[in-house]
Amino acid sequence: MVQIRIWVLYQIDGAQTKSLDSEAAVAENEVDELNKLIADGLSFHDSGNVEAARDCYLRVLEHDPRNSKALDLAGLLCMQCGEPDAAKEFYKSAIEVEPDNPRFLLHLGILLLEQDELVESESVMQQVLELDTDYADARFYLALNMRATNRREESKEMLELACALDRENSNFHKWLGLISMETGDLVTALEYTKTALELDADDVTAYVQLGGVLCALEDLVLAEKALRAGLDINPEDIRCRAELAAVLIETDQFEAAKKELDTVMSKGGREHGNALSSLALFESLKGDEKKTLDLIDDAMEVDGKSIDVLLRAYKIFTKLGDPKKANRVLDELQDIAPDDPRVMGLLLD
Repeated sequence: MVQIRIWVLYQIDGAQTKSLDSEAAVAENEVDELNKLIADGLSFHDSGNVEAARDCYLRVLEHDPRNSKALDLAGLLCMQCGEPDAAKEFYKSAIEVEPDNPRFLLHLGILLLEQDELVESESVMQQVLELDTDYADARFYLALNMRATNRREESKEMLELACALDRENSNFHKWLGLISMETGDLVTALEYTKTALELDADDVTAYVQLGGVLCALEDLVLAEKALRAGLDINPEDIRCRAELAAVLIETDQFEAAKKELDTVMSKGGREHGNALSSLALFESLKGDEKKTLDLIDDAMEVDGKSIDVLLRAYKIFTKLGDPKKANRVLDELQDIAPDDPRVMGLLLD
């Protein structure tokens, strides 16, 4: 599944919060009240008060069932609360009211992408671009769809178009860095990832990515510094700490690695593939074969599409003298990212 966080910005003014249908269906003296409810709902939504936000949106819909904005916002709320079926119905209802609203279509496309309904998602994103060819977010999510279907070169081109439309978007640069690494261009990957951090110095995921690029460039000293910088921003970030542990293992700092792994596992690391795979790598050095195999199997079950997890699995199976499993992992890596320099390096070994 493609994991996505959605940030939606709405402007709160009377003219923009009324849908065309609701304007005709709702008495004039109710419009201001409904607009205020939507504004209140957005405020609660933004602060994480889900129940209060839901109540506001539902009160709007009780008075005006075809209020497209309230329908769309209710869909976002359901999606963020893990209720995709309800979200889909709300989005479709909003689109029925305003079929030419690209924002509503975008939200439906994002939901379909997150649910791995990739063909349907791409079709919806194309509809968005037919309505607004300069919609940068639509190009971004379409690029993620292309990556999810192993069309990385197309994905990179689409991301570059999105970036050209919104050069200050750090997320676009970060994903361009990731795609560049996966398509074998480490220098470009480094440049895009650094730019992402220049635009948003508090993005821990970008520090994790920078650490990965530097590892691929075999600069483990700088990789460690990048990951520690990420933890300075958010000490609770499990992935960042797990990747730091993996770098410490590679640089023979075993006591420091153990300390990081103990912290990771105490913070819920068993739900994260990269944490489990880093711990498996550590246990393999201690010679506990059963524990190592159990951990790496768990890691692949949690996140079997992660290149980092699969790379560690390959290393572990090779170390344990199981070429059959190692080759299966290598085949999976080639299917996911055949041009990734880390994968190509395994083929040359």
